[in-house]
Amino acid sequence: MRELQKIQASTENLKYIAEHGVPRPRESAEGSRRTDRARGQEADVDDSEGTESSPSRREQVLGLLGQAPRRSWKVRDIARALHIENVKSLRTSMDDFVRNGVVHKNHDTSTYFLGDSTAQTFF
Repeated sequence: MRELQKIQASTENLKYIAEHGVPRPRESAEGSRRTDRARGQEADVDDSEGTESSPSRREQVLGLLGQAPRRSWKVRDIARALHIENVKSLRTSMDDFVRNGVVHKNHDTSTYFLGDSTAQTFF
């Protein structure tokens, strides 16, 4: 029975990752407040009221890169713009986005961008 619960939890986690592009945030001991470690920030969530949470990391990154689709971004610049402290975590997410075709990466300059690789400009 316990193994079945573990399998169900793993399946739910995989579905969340597929939908949001990042692992599900872990619940803190407080219950109504959780730390979203994938985004490197705290989010207030009142589970009883069902309020909307802040945008996912994928939505934040796409929103930022969409403001200048031809611009090439270094990970540290994306982190600074989105107020993300954990740059290594962001780099991992960005590489996942590249593998999933969400964004593109210029491996020579280690920069990320939206759109066609021939259309990018360097800043």
